[in-house]
Amino acid sequence: MGQFLRGLVVLGILVCMCFFIGPSPAEGQDKFPTKPITLLTHTKAGSPTDVMVRQLGKAAEPIFGQPIVVVNKPGGSGATQMAALRAAPADGYTLGACTPTHVGAMHGPLKGKFSIQDFSWLCRVEIDPYIIIVRSDKPWKTLGELVEFARKNPGKLKVGGYGAVGSGHNIAFNILAKAAGIQAIWTPYEGTNDAVAAVLGGHVDAANSNPGQVMQFVEAQKLRVLGVMGEKRLPGLPDVPTYAEAGFPVEAGWDQFRGIFGRKEIPESIQEKISQVFLQAAKTPAFVDYLKKTQMVDGSMDRQAFTNFIQQQEKLTIYWYKELGLIK
Repeated sequence: MGQFLRGLVVLGILVCMCFFIGPSPAEGQDKFPTKPITLLTHTKAGSPTDVMVRQLGKAAEPIFGQPIVVVNKPGGSGATQMAALRAAPADGYTLGACTPTHVGAMHGPLKGKFSIQDFSWLCRVEIDPYIIIVRSDKPWKTLGELVEFARKNPGKLKVGGYGAVGSGHNIAFNILAKAAGIQAIWTPYEGTNDAVAAVLGGHVDAANSNPGQVMQFVEAQKLRVLGVMGEKRLPGLPDVPTYAEAGFPVEAGWDQFRGIFGRKEIPESIQEKISQVFLQAAKTPAFVDYLKKTQMVDGSMDRQAFTNFIQQQEKLTIYWYKELGLIK
């Protein structure tokens, strides 16, 4: 009888444990997400990357069934954002927006602090062409005229753009500068919108920008786009030549991409769900309309393809860093 009672007690304890232990980690992953997701961006509010994250988050909220909160973490060419991302739990609830600047900084000012192996590259979303802009009242009406000024006045042309030397925008301009045989003073800003404002305010002569940040000023005849870094002209700027058409052929492959990344320790099943949901969001009518209005291109890649792309981007970054004398 004593053994029987002891058996009942043990059974009761086991039953209670089943109630209090809760779901297994695998069950928790299946239900992801059960709370809001935070998206960290390395640029200031209003920048192209900030706008992309907000548009993508808005499109993804109904699919995830949870709110998506965008938090701006500018500073240090992505250092502030990546530090915050790495400090967050590896549960998929804190993610980040990524661009070429991240890969570049890992081989520049942030070398030894971060690497592509530290993160999971969840999906690529869009390609945003690089362009060169000047204020409309400046004398340069073509890219050739701007280049000619720079050649006759070495080191006097002031060019602004997002990020320090080695950022995606900086490398894009340096690729053009090498093809044109010119030198310029690079002025870094915390967001492309700041660089555009600097051109409008006369603080710099030109800026490396993206179309979405300047179209309203182009239409208002306050800014002029001199060239597009790409193989084709943009539908919204049909009269603006590519760099090659303007007489300065540059190698293809250096694109301004934007995507989503997170900690490498995020469980595989959650990584896959995040990747698929954001890619689904990128196909929604609202997001497609945003791409069209901002002259961007669909750059969708799932996490495997994006991971492979990032590895190739790293090789391309190292190549251009060596070509431009940024590293040995």
